[in-house]
Amino acid sequence: MKYRVTQHTHYTYELPVSHSINQFRLKPTDDMKQECISFKKEITPNVPSYVHYDYWGNHVETFYAWEDHEELLLVTTSEVTIDSFAFKEAYSFSPQMKDALFSQGFKEQYAEFLMKTGYTTLPDEVCKKITEPLWKECNDPFDFVKLVSKYIYDTFTYTPGSTTVNTTASEAWENKVGVCQDYTHLMLALCRSRGIPARYVSGYLYIGENLAMRGDAATHAWVEVKLPTAGWIGFDPTNNVLVKNQHIRVAVGRDYTDIVPLKGVYHGGIQKLDVKVSVYAIEENVTA
Repeated sequence: MKYRVTQHTHYTYELPVSHSINQFRLKPTDDMKQECISFKKEITPNVPSYVHYDYWGNHVETFYAWEDHEELLLVTTSEVTIDSFAFKEAYSFSPQMKDALFSQGFKEQYAEFLMKTGYTTLPDEVCKKITEPLWKECNDPFDFVKLVSKYIYDTFTYTPGSTTVNTTASEAWENKVGVCQDYTHLMLALCRSRGIPARYVSGYLYIGENLAMRGDAATHAWVEVKLPTAGWIGFDPTNNVLVKNQHIRVAVGRDYTDIVPLKGVYHGGIQKLDVKVSVYAIEENVTA
């Protein structure tokens, strides 16, 4: 499966601003499941950017705009191929794998994806109330994670604009509404509460003709869990699906803080942000 992704990130300012320092994570990842064939960016004002890789292995670029400017426009265009055969519908989970999952060595290896963060903290009694019946209902941790995804999908109402990038799992839980970021933070909290390492994934979602899918208007978010011998497995609670070749991964981390697509500081007045994303299938061969 091959895609072309274009993202326009446009800041306009009430008054000219200066001394703008910015950092973005928008280049799709390269690994066994996905290859970024090309990545181009256009920055207005026209300034150079400098590449490094962060602690989590994400491609990061930093740029500086010192002169006065009334807008900041970042246009990124990526071409990505995803291996459809790299994804499985199910995983057979042996008693030995379960023992490995809860072993001290495994916990230490993935400790950063088991910890609570400001975004992924839920009261212990809430986690217990939600996860205990789901844990009893399933046969193994893989099935448990599927049930968690379904629970969030069934319980929450997807409402664009109902929350902000600063909304935590606890705050979203109180109102039972949110967007993909909120679904993801809640699922991270619930999986981690049961000792399953889980990380935040940011990227894009190709919907095509599937109007039931949610999340194509901007960057998307979902969860990956780490299970012994199985690698990182993706779950999209916003759509209650296993991640396959419709999800284009860009960055990973403990929560939204680690993968912010574009952030920066500047000297000046009030800003307005507009983000537009287009995901186009170059080769149409998508499994639902």
